[in-house]
Formats: sequence, structure tokens, C-alpha cells
Amino acid sequence: MPKVVSKSVVVSDSRDQEEYNEEKPLHPYYCLCGQMTLILDSTIDKLPLRKKDGARVIDGTKHVHKTTWEPDEPVYIKREEGIEKQYHYKCKKCSLPLYYKHEPTSHVIFVIQGSVTRSGETKLKPANVAAEAKVMVTKHTKNMGKFSS
Repeated sequence: MPKVVSKSVVVSDSRDQEEYNEEKPLHPYYCLCGQMTLILDSTIDKLPLRKKDGARVIDGTKHVHKTTWEPDEPVYIKREEGIEKQYHYKCKKCSLPLYYKHEPTSHVIFVIQGSVTRSGETKLKPANVAAEAKVMVTKHTKNMGKFSS
């Protein structure tokens, strides 16, 4: 049985609550079918644009991101400079091509133009839209006494 050094009680009041709004630094993006496929630390409009095909470039060393996808077959595209090999990644739900990389282990991801949208930009909206309610988040703090670390 472990030795209990100190006892503490978690106390919460209304001052510990803060309103959560959507102006936090993470931005979710969805496939056209509604499946969430990308979480990014900045808006997709601020990412660099690839001039050859209009894809947005996510550099994994500069941006915090999380993607969900299934690997697809590699695609070979004929360009003026030669043949470009793209490793495509598709939506898990509808198999729409969303991203591609030049190498499977690369930290650079290209977002195919028009493949993802913000949550409020989907064209398929439900008929009954409920009024938005505030979401309250409770912060829990512990006071472990004067010997806490």
C-alpha cells in the first residue's frame, strides 16, 4: 500500500470556468463528405501555394498539423520538366483524394485544391439548425499544501 504524504481536495467554483470559443489556434478542416481530415495551427489560406497545380503546402517542420487519411496508389503526372510521382492519400469515408506527397516519408504534404473545407463552409447543411449554446470549460486545480512540487 503506498504511503499518503498529503491529502487534497479538488475545489471548483464559477471563477474557474472560462468560455470556449472557436478563436483558438487550431483550425479543423473537413472532406466534402463531412469527415474531419485535417487539424492545422493556422488557416489554410495562409499556407504557401504551389503554382503548378494550386495545392497548398504544409511543411511539417513549420506547422503543427494532424491528418487522417488512407494511402492510395501512386500517380505519375507528366510535367514540362519531366514525370512527377505523387503518393496520394484519400478520405477514409468517401475515398476522395485529399493530399499527396513526393516521398512517403516526407514531412511536406500538399493539400489538393478544393478537397477540404472549413466546418462552416460545407454546402450540405442540416435543415434544422439549433441555436448555438455557450460551451463552458471547467479548470481543475489542486492545492497540495506547502510541500507540493
